[in-house]
Amino acid sequence: MLALSLLNSVVLLRLAIACPIFGATTAEDCTTEQCVLTAARLLSKMDRSVDPCIDFYDYACGQWINNSVNLNYPSWNVLYETNMKAHDKIVHAILKVIDGDSTIPLNRGERAAVELFRQCTDMDKLRTIGLNTWLRFVEELGGWMRELEQEVRPVPLELSVLQAFNYSVFPLFWAGVEVNYFDSKTHLITIYEQLPLLLNPSVYQYDVAVTAEMILNKEGPQATSLLQETGEEMAVLLGFERTSPALRAMIARMIELEWRITVSGSRFYKHKKERYEVISIAELQIIAPALDWTLFLSSLTGEELRPDEKIALKTGRDWLIKLSQILLEYLETEGGRAVIRNYIKWKTLFFHLAYVKPKCREGFLWSVVEIYSGPPHLRKEFCIMRASGIFPLSLPSVLRKIDGEKKARESKEMVKQIALNIINEYKEMLQTSTILDNVTAPMAMQKLSNMSVLISYPDKMDNQLAMENEGDRISTELFWSMVFGAGAVYREKIRRLRKPVNPSGCFFFCRDNPLGTFKLKLVGFLSDYLVNGVHFIHTNMFMQILGKLHGPTGNLGQNWWSSESRRKFNERERCYIEQYARLTGSDDESEARNSLYENIADNVGLEVALKTWQEYGEQSFWKLAGLGLNRDQLFFVGYAQSWCALKSKQQRGVHMVEKMRVTGSLQNSPEFASAFSCPVGSPMNPKKKCTLW
Repeated sequence: MLALSLLNSVVLLRLAIACPIFGATTAEDCTTEQCVLTAARLLSKMDRSVDPCIDFYDYACGQWINNSVNLNYPSWNVLYETNMKAHDKIVHAILKVIDGDSTIPLNRGERAAVELFRQCTDMDKLRTIGLNTWLRFVEELGGWMRELEQEVRPVPLELSVLQAFNYSVFPLFWAGVEVNYFDSKTHLITIYEQLPLLLNPSVYQYDVAVTAEMILNKEGPQATSLLQETGEEMAVLLGFERTSPALRAMIARMIELEWRITVSGSRFYKHKKERYEVISIAELQIIAPALDWTLFLSSLTGEELRPDEKIALKTGRDWLIKLSQILLEYLETEGGRAVIRNYIKWKTLFFHLAYVKPKCREGFLWSVVEIYSGPPHLRKEFCIMRASGIFPLSLPSVLRKIDGEKKARESKEMVKQIALNIINEYKEMLQTSTILDNVTAPMAMQKLSNMSVLISYPDKMDNQLAMENEGDRISTELFWSMVFGAGAVYREKIRRLRKPVNPSGCFFFCRDNPLGTFKLKLVGFLSDYLVNGVHFIHTNMFMQILGKLHGPTGNLGQNWWSSESRRKFNERERCYIEQYARLTGSDDESEARNSLYENIADNVGLEVALKTWQEYGEQSFWKLAGLGLNRDQLFFVGYAQSWCALKSKQQRGVHMVEKMRVTGSLQNSPEFASAFSCPVGSPMNPKKKCTLW
């Protein structure tokens, strides 16, 4: 599906080369400061020695690729580069408030957001505090592995899990309140899988079952050996003797449990499909009897739930059935129950080590903790992200005030208009589609009309009382600010259970933006880097239309495509698979199939962006001095440059490398070939082109 920068070119060029007198056009070169700087930015990335009809990606990005160095990040591209600069602007703005250089009045919530950032970046104080607060937290939890030293009173599994939930840690599964996929206007209690300690399930994969004995002998996947080291190192922090056989065996058994839960999860299923289902608590109790679900969920929500209360299983039931079977096996013996209790505490304690910075941070433990806290050179980014999550209204409100509320509102309206223009162009594209018949087309149009446009900041940001209430989330010390703040956010979401869904209430850290949310936290001042926060056709935009299992209102389970439209669409799919397989230089089509819908969305998004630019960009286009590019050429250069990237060390997932994404989309664009006069049959203008609608 289309990533956030797919339509960047529309907004980037609209903003970057906006005329001093808005609405005017000229054939003369623009030599204003803004135009010169824009031209310089574009030129600094280009390698004009490359023929654009041979390799347009290198033509647009060659110089950026040659001049960029990535030493600290698993991947590096223009978007990350821009976001880092935006973070610097945000940090500078907050530091002005902290240092007293800003006279802007702040409310209680805004002051709390600034204070959290100050606490998070005050490394001297954090080193002075060291592990002291975390050790008190261990005592509050009732210690770890106390069974090795004394008799411990049994604790019901439900209470152990609830204790972790109270600190926003979800050790065995996640449970909360989310939108009902079958009725997008309502909320449901929802349960789904949690990630393992190392976050990446694939590193746990092994050919045979991993046992505690294997782990102690350093057999099995490297992940389990690493966890054994980190577990022993954490035990040393609590005064345990690392060489104790009983201690090492207990940790190994916890890791065996972690391994068994992880490899039985849905991420290892061979057949990927939509598994969302809704069942009653009574049925949940039958399929997963390891917990008393009525007791657990009633305690979690603060309501006395009935057996017929509906529960959503986000990734289906198979993983939960297996989890319950594993837990029941351990619950049969006191030793097994101790393993579960301490495993839950281990994850809780481990997660909260991300909030401490002792002077001595040697060993595997602290390297693994950085998975959660980020490396030292990204500390400020970590603090901004945490503050944004705990203060989703107050922190961006501070930035809006610093930038100027009038400017923010004007930018919001401008971006909203651009978004509406894009929707109109997409609507025209669907209306003239040759694959949507008279059954499917009306449903597609209805689905498009039901999409929400969320731009910049929510209206709730103007609610002073809501921000004042966020002020309760701060404490006198970072550790407790993070603990209490995250807990407050989680409990607030739990309280949505009987409330209708607010279609405009999804902002900042929302996973399922309806069309696109301009994330103020990432772009700072609504100015130079506005483009990078505008998700006009975000990850779900195309699939909101294409998603055949989601009806016009977004509800799951409505197969609204006719068989004829489905047949025609399958034919178009085949063209894209063959094209992108050729780009990989391999006969293996697996990568092209895996990234199919992302690639299709790239192509459709480029087409919509271009039509919008051609329709509405004329009023703000100035020819940039020194570039020698016309309007459409400038668009395509801007598009390609939004994908400039170095080779990534990360797994690609469902995305192909940036060069293939750009090349594939442009090869299918007749407008691109015309703009650069590429001969038919040249690498960037193949005879056969793929199109969807």
